[in-house]
Amino acid sequence: MFLFPSLCWSCFTDDSIRWTKTVILTLFVVGVCLELSYATWNIALEMTTFPRTALFAQVHPVFILLGAACAAFVSRHAQSELVTFPSRTEWFGVGVTISGAIITTTYSNRRDQQRPSTITGDLVALCSAISYAGYIASMRRTQNAMYPGLQPRITNASVFIVQGFATIIMMMCSFLILAIVPDQADWSLTPPYGVFAWPHCDDVRFIIAVGVLIAVGHLAITVAVQNLPLLVASVSLTLLPIVQTLFSHALVGTPILTVREIVGAIVTILGVALTTVAHDKSLAEKHRENEEDSRRISIDNRS
Repeated sequence: MFLFPSLCWSCFTDDSIRWTKTVILTLFVVGVCLELSYATWNIALEMTTFPRTALFAQVHPVFILLGAACAAFVSRHAQSELVTFPSRTEWFGVGVTISGAIITTTYSNRRDQQRPSTITGDLVALCSAISYAGYIASMRRTQNAMYPGLQPRITNASVFIVQGFATIIMMMCSFLILAIVPDQADWSLTPPYGVFAWPHCDDVRFIIAVGVLIAVGHLAITVAVQNLPLLVASVSLTLLPIVQTLFSHALVGTPILTVREIVGAIVTILGVALTTVAHDKSLAEKHRENEEDSRRISIDNRS
């Protein structure tokens, strides 16, 4: 879905996109990781409880850190650009964030008793977190490959246009599936269930509104990942269950937040803030070390 709009955008604009094998491959990896994250999320919802699915799907910052640690280990043993290991404070911040997610999503008074939790379902939800971590990392790599040497803000306009057209294509395909394939939507209160009365269904406007909100939210996530450090963006996305709970209360009328959920939300926000500060401090220390190395090299050359 993204490849065709990207090609059209590069043909009719002055964006200097380098269509190499690496770019096409990373675009393919981005799509596969995103599709796997969606698929495993929906499968996990059918195999285990929603709180456990939400919990295991929110641990993607851990895999971002593990990937950074592996990259740093490889760079230490290969002749490549040195990558620093994640600091202890970053690990601690991620741990605090995950703890807040645990407190928020495992409240006992709202557990789904009709569908018991299973180890297989938990593993599938964990695969969703791994896929989403791969999606974030591969999307950043795709941006660097398509626009080498450019700042992320320069590519934001193309991101809006390309992802907007891709979303339109995706929504059209979804509407066709809902209209043609039976038993794709069964939330209607009166028969015919779903959208079998297409295109005279009264809920079409509601479906369009949901699709537009999803598109805008996903577009915001894409731009955030392109402009923020990977770890900061990944940790910030753990706030999604909190926002979902607030919207659920405002739109559907679910019970108000409990004390445990509020405590979990506060812990999650503190973890996000701690991780952000630790990451900025780590970058500042790395910049200072690079300046000291450059100064030392210049002094040696003079001597």
